[in-house]
Amino acid sequence: MFNKTLLAILVGSSLLLGCNSSDNDDTTLEPDTGSETPAPDTGVVNLTDLDTVYGYAAENGGTTGGSGENKVEVTVCTGEEMINAIKNKDPNRPLTIWVNGTITLQNANDSRIDIKDVSDISIIGLGTQGEMAGIGFNIVRAENIIIRNLRIHHVRANLGAPGDGISMEGPVRNIWIDHNEIYNSLTVDDPALTEDQVKDYYDGLVDAKGDAQFITISFNKFHNSWKTSLVGSSDSDNFNRTLTYHHNHWYNVNSRLPLFRFGKGHIYNNFYDGALESGINSRMGAVIRIEHNHFADMKNPVMSLYSQEIGYWQLIDNIFENITWQESPNDGVVAGENAESTGELDVPYDYSANLIPVHNVKATVLSYAGVGVIDTPPSPGLCAPPAPAEPVDPGPEPVPIDPVEPPLSVDWGTYDGSLQPFAANSITLPDGSQSSFAPQQSGGAAEPNLFTANGDGTITFDSLANAADRSRAKLDNVAPADGVYPKFFTLLMGIKGNAGGNRILETEVALGDTAAVGASSRLKVVFRNDGNNSGVQLENADNGSSITAGKGNEPDPLDMSQFRVYHFTIALTSPTTGNVALYVAGNNTPLVQLDGVTMRPASNNTDNYLQLGDAGGSGYLGDIDWVLWTDAGAYTPDMLKGLLPAGIGDISGYEVQP
Repeated sequence: MFNKTLLAILVGSSLLLGCNSSDNDDTTLEPDTGSETPAPDTGVVNLTDLDTVYGYAAENGGTTGGSGENKVEVTVCTGEEMINAIKNKDPNRPLTIWVNGTITLQNANDSRIDIKDVSDISIIGLGTQGEMAGIGFNIVRAENIIIRNLRIHHVRANLGAPGDGISMEGPVRNIWIDHNEIYNSLTVDDPALTEDQVKDYYDGLVDAKGDAQFITISFNKFHNSWKTSLVGSSDSDNFNRTLTYHHNHWYNVNSRLPLFRFGKGHIYNNFYDGALESGINSRMGAVIRIEHNHFADMKNPVMSLYSQEIGYWQLIDNIFENITWQESPNDGVVAGENAESTGELDVPYDYSANLIPVHNVKATVLSYAGVGVIDTPPSPGLCAPPAPAEPVDPGPEPVPIDPVEPPLSVDWGTYDGSLQPFAANSITLPDGSQSSFAPQQSGGAAEPNLFTANGDGTITFDSLANAADRSRAKLDNVAPADGVYPKFFTLLMGIKGNAGGNRILETEVALGDTAAVGASSRLKVVFRNDGNNSGVQLENADNGSSITAGKGNEPDPLDMSQFRVYHFTIALTSPTTGNVALYVAGNNTPLVQLDGVTMRPASNNTDNYLQLGDAGGSGYLGDIDWVLWTDAGAYTPDMLKGLLPAGIGDISGYEVQP
């Protein structure tokens, strides 16, 4: 349990009427003047300095974006124009981009707007016409960036982009996100999607990961979102991030308001109007100053849950109205009905001119947050409508790909687990030759070898000592790369998990072509044994959404600590679309069947590999008995009974049929 120090602030007054019972003294009563304590002012505060940057973005020299002497100004109507303006920016001149229409995936010819390796840029909507519909910003290795007065909405996750309305990936410095309206949807018009898939359909509205400092997020409307604002991607994403959130309106959201790991946060004068699950979640030693905010009609406005270490907060004169609090669990803290401070943060900047009384926050934020409030130049006129799309040749009818004829024999690619994967001749290829997995690099440095041969024909993979370590064993060219479709792949793995509630192993298959000019397909599998999240997770395999089979909180969970054979089939009709199935322990009824889905795109179009290990960010522990693969077909378990190589290990479920 966590020790907490009670900090009670009593607001109001009382009248003490005393009575002296002594026989010699007369009782004296104060006269009733009839006066009452006036109600607090709840009106709108007149704000006159909306173009002034307050908070952490005012530090480190300040945030000016594309303003200043010798600046360049351009007005854009399409995403392609915006991308070209950023790419062609003069590094010695500030750039202001005025957005005069709707930017889309189609008119950008890209999945995101990269603001990468640049500085001194403002992107501002003109009047109420600036809109980012289905496409977001990806800010990487950038500084002195301003994004204002834009509607940013319905940015799909996992379409070759971070999937956030605004994503900041450090190192980034001096970012001001101001007077925008950023939203997604809590529902998806697809009855086939599970609740988890709906939650993963979109990602965050504004996220900051890695080394992100001197950021202010102000006067925005955030709504209709499951994963609203994430600061720190995981419990190992340890940087001294510094962010200020002020005068934002948060409503019809689920959680992450924000979720804040490590670093320092200042949250003042925000109006929180409803949250399904939780509000501010301070984790992993983060310290947040929570000041003059109005929390209404929500659950758990302030807490520290779901991380290896708690975070802290300082509460200063907040309103809690119609709040539902849960009890603090043994592994976390919920501020509770008698909300109390657990830490203290002194911010380095003066914001007194921008701080308003808490009773005025609701009316003032409702009046000033969102687009169309700040002054901008007049629009030069509406953007021209897009040209009609050229008719698309539908091409030949799709080739039926399931089922295929059962094989009489299979030329397998084989890793039998008797040698650690980087050892010479650890792999037997389908043509009978020998090979081995290749170790990978991260940031130009060799990754550690976290695979250990146990001497009994099994391999242990263990990254628990440092969850941030990446360790990957990769074999290239595991499938035809000739651009001919349909294309097939069958992968079988004998895997044993752990009893400690840890993730087990990551596996990836990429099926790109040598001459690929567009996206290609990848299947990423995460074997998990971490509580309710346990099971076999196919990341972003279902039209961009993740799907997990055998979850720990479902009626028939898989016991991920036990050994079993996991069997995956991929059958592609094109470089990006096809069918995926998951079978378990030789059962011919698939645990997951995905038909006609758009696959997760490979990092590079020509990627063609099988990879085992861990891409970093979480600790893994599991045993590999053997791995088999073939590109000859998408074979079901019944097709393969009796066709696995002899002597590779435990093939329970795939023995010769009687």
